[in-house]
Amino acid sequence: MRRLAVLLLSLVLVSPVPALAADSPMAMIFSPTEEASVPLNEPLLVIGGAVNGESGGITDVDFSTDNGTNWTTVDAHGERWSVVLQPSVPGPLTILARAHTASTTGPVTVSRTVHVGGTTVPALTDETLLIFHDTDSPTINDPDAEAVELGLRTTVDRPGSLTGVVIRRGDYTGPVTARVWSSDGTLLMSQDAPGAAYGQRIMFTTPVPVVPGTEYVVSYYTPSGGYKVTENYFVGNLVQTPFHLPVNAGVYRYGGGFPTESWSASNYWVQPIFRP
Repeated sequence: MRRLAVLLLSLVLVSPVPALAADSPMAMIFSPTEEASVPLNEPLLVIGGAVNGESGGITDVDFSTDNGTNWTTVDAHGERWSVVLQPSVPGPLTILARAHTASTTGPVTVSRTVHVGGTTVPALTDETLLIFHDTDSPTINDPDAEAVELGLRTTVDRPGSLTGVVIRRGDYTGPVTARVWSSDGTLLMSQDAPGAAYGQRIMFTTPVPVVPGTEYVVSYYTPSGGYKVTENYFVGNLVQTPFHLPVNAGVYRYGGGFPTESWSASNYWVQPIFRP
């Protein structure tokens, strides 16, 4: 028994101890998309994320717009970050980003080039506008129970059609009506949709042709409020090819109908689908 005990002890002593994984933080950029055209001398909303594997612990993110000569630090609580830039020089603009933990600064892990005042139009297939959470602007299920139309103002940068919309639900999960409007309030499409929980993709029976550079409003009507909202979200232009969203892109109208009012740059989580 004594020899067995010694053998077991020796096995314990020579067994390797797992080393703690080294921090390797990585930054990401979600919007704007690569090679997108962005307006000159207008606020540009940059939204990104950061991860550090299973270790977590992201503290903040640095970004640079001069090839890494100078860096600006922004908070990245919840592994999300955002910043509003003001592009003032026409031509290509490259945004670099790197992430931090308490113990280290990661390498540059993302490079995103956009064209300020340009007209670059990369090839494209079907695209859904993806709106990402920004933890500096909490998303809530609004308790408002009034009937309301909730919408999004957008232009596109190429000919095509709007073929559907994705909405993120609040507490109301009953039937809704999806709609597309011209900028002067002309109703271009209206389609009823059944109830659903949290998220819902509504594909239009008849796609809506859209013209580049012309503003449209994509919306949905809820007869009993209960919608999802994030205030102080559209504080800059959001450019995600082929969509261009202006400041205060989120709009609403109580009672339904063409939505034109805005409140605190709110985002009502309306995400159109485009086909070239």
